[in-house]
Amino acid sequence: MKPILAIDLEGALLKSRPFDRAHKAWFKIFSALLKDENINKFADKKDYYKHVQDVMKKYLGRVPEKTQNYYARTLYSMCLVAEIKEEDIIFEFARLLSKIKDKYTLALITTAPEPSVNGMLEKFPLLKFFDIVFASPIEREPNKKILFEEFMEKYEKPLYYIGDGDKTMETCKVLNIKTIAVKWIRKSNFKGDFSINTVDELNEILNQNS
Repeated sequence: MKPILAIDLEGALLKSRPFDRAHKAWFKIFSALLKDENINKFADKKDYYKHVQDVMKKYLGRVPEKTQNYYARTLYSMCLVAEIKEEDIIFEFARLLSKIKDKYTLALITTAPEPSVNGMLEKFPLLKFFDIVFASPIEREPNKKILFEEFMEKYEKPLYYIGDGDKTMETCKVLNIKTIAVKWIRKSNFKGDFSINTVDELNEILNQNS
């Protein structure tokens, strides 16, 4: 197999706008369904997923956690596919992916729910860029470390992980995966093995490993 490049969806290939809008839309919908304006406030909390589970318990009643996750993330998937627009795509990065497909196995690894990833990639011509799409199972709470471990068990360790410099960089360090933090969408909060500002800089790094 060719060396694997692991690529994140939000912050590398896509801007954050559709994710932020879908997140807020989810809480807005349940605020209306449950007739509780306070639910909207949970969207801005760091521990928001705890509140997702609380909302689902209130709405569905006593059902298993997997069932809660399934229905919660199904609605989020629908919101996400509805929100994504062409202007959210980093086409310069997409063009680079099309140029390097012969050299690398391109793997999209994301904790976004599997149906939303498939929907977004099908809504726009993005699926053709990836050899592997490895998304979070819809019935499970998102966890990037577990997702990477499962990926490496099924395939192999990526040569690089390319993401926006969020806490996944720290997860990759624990798993001994080299990282490239890209800053063409937002400032990186965590340093990668490389930290870059442009797609041209990414191309230079990859050319050094050719």
